[in-house]
Amino acid sequence: MAYDDEEQLEAIRAWWHQYGRMVIIALIAALALVLGWQQWTAWQDRQAASASADYAAILASLNNDDREAAGNRLQTLRESHADSPYAAMATLAVATASLDAGEAEAAAGALRWLTGNQPDSPMSAVARLRLAEALRVAGDDEAALEAIEPLPSGPLRPRFLELQGDLEVALGNPGAAIDAYQQALESVSGQRRSLVEIKLLDLGGAPAS
Repeated sequence: MAYDDEEQLEAIRAWWHQYGRMVIIALIAALALVLGWQQWTAWQDRQAASASADYAAILASLNNDDREAAGNRLQTLRESHADSPYAAMATLAVATASLDAGEAEAAAGALRWLTGNQPDSPMSAVARLRLAEALRVAGDDEAALEAIEPLPSGPLRPRFLELQGDLEVALGNPGAAIDAYQQALESVSGQRRSLVEIKLLDLGGAPAS
C-alpha cells in the first residue's frame, strides 16, 4: 500500500524518534575520530621534526669535533624520543666518534643504551657488533664475546663470526676460533674473505670444503 506525503513524514518522524539519538552520537564519534586522527598525525609530524633537528645538531657537533655538545644533545634526544630511529642513529654516531677518539668505555656505554632500549631496532645488530668491538678495545674480551650472542642471521653474520673467532683467539680457544672462522667463510667474500682465510691458516685450520 502506497504512503501519501503525510504518512511518509510521520514514518520519518517515528524513525528519527527511535534512532535519531544514535545517529547523532555516531556522527559525533566519527567527527571526533577524524579530528583525533588529524591531531595525532600532526603531533607525530612535530615529534619527527624535533627528533630530526636533534639528530642534525648532533652530527654538526661531531663534525666540529665537539663531542661534549653532541653528547648533551644526544641525552636530550633520548629523553624526548627514546623510541625514534633518530635516537638509534645518533647513538651509533656518537659511539663511533668516542671509539675513534680512544674512549672505548664511553662508546660501550652509549651502545648499551641502544641495545637495551631498542632491542628490536633494525640497527640493533649493528649496535651489538659495535658494542663487542668497543668492549674488545677496552680489554674486556669475555664481555665482548657475550655481547655478540646470539649471532644474527643476514649480511652481518660473517662479521659477527669473524669477531667471535678473534675473541676466541684472545681468550686462548683456538679450536672455537677455527670453527667461527670456517663458518664466516661460508658467506664472506672479497678482501674480507682473504683476511679471514689468513686468520684461519695462522691457527692451522683450513677452509671447510
